[in-house]
Amino acid sequence: MRVGIFNENLECLHLHKIPETANPSSIGFVETEKRLRFSVLQTLDEARLDSSEVLRVGAGMAGVAQNLDWLREVLVSVFPQAKITVAPDYEIALIGAHGKRYGILVLSGTGSAACGINASGELAHSGGWGYLLGDEGSGYWLGLETLKAVTRAADGREKKTKLFVETLANLKISDPDELITWLYAPERNNRQIAKMASLVFSAASHGDSVAEKIIESGAEHLYQLHMSVVTRLNFADPPVMFAGGLLSSETPLRRLLMQKIGLNKVPSPKYSPAAGAALMAQLS
Repeated sequence: MRVGIFNENLECLHLHKIPETANPSSIGFVETEKRLRFSVLQTLDEARLDSSEVLRVGAGMAGVAQNLDWLREVLVSVFPQAKITVAPDYEIALIGAHGKRYGILVLSGTGSAACGINASGELAHSGGWGYLLGDEGSGYWLGLETLKAVTRAADGREKKTKLFVETLANLKISDPDELITWLYAPERNNRQIAKMASLVFSAASHGDSVAEKIIESGAEHLYQLHMSVVTRLNFADPPVMFAGGLLSSETPLRRLLMQKIGLNKVPSPKYSPAAGAALMAQLS
């Protein structure tokens, strides 16, 4: 989670980062509110500002698309005098990336989603259902597909490739049967599974056919998310930006997705999602 203080020129005066997740879908609304309030108050303290000096607040968080009133109420309790604008995390990422409320954003990090805003100001999103219902093409999905591929190889349903060997070595597992214990351990979380995407990329770079198939499938899922938004918003050749760790850096997933969309140049976001929240507040 990032809390930033920006001036009217979108220059960041202070930025506070916390490594822990602040997604109520994972840790609940009570704990999320505690972490959010603490981070905001700590940011103000570090910047030597009083909450009354903040004129506008823009905010977006994962896991609150259906609970924006809750997010607004938490922020109102801290900034009772400010004008507050809230949105899902993908909307502030889109606004920041394009520097305006227009265009398409495809996101792939721990989760995945696509969203767009057309010239009429209509917003549509696809994906973002979470790891139990979707998140295809995300780091979590790539990691889980890797584990599934390992089980199939262990059963003899598929051949044992480099991905099989490297996955067991990375997890420090000698017997594939131990995967069950590893995966269902109480301390296991989505981020740990998402980090396994790097194993898929590494194996694919060495020509591993199983890894290549997983990445191709992931890129196709992300492309379908993109096309769903394009169709619903009646877009014709809209500008596209990427977000999330798997698309913000050089990965085979990004290369394949660019090919499918027809992008010849890597999208270069104008602002960060945090600055996008500040711009959203400014535009409201």
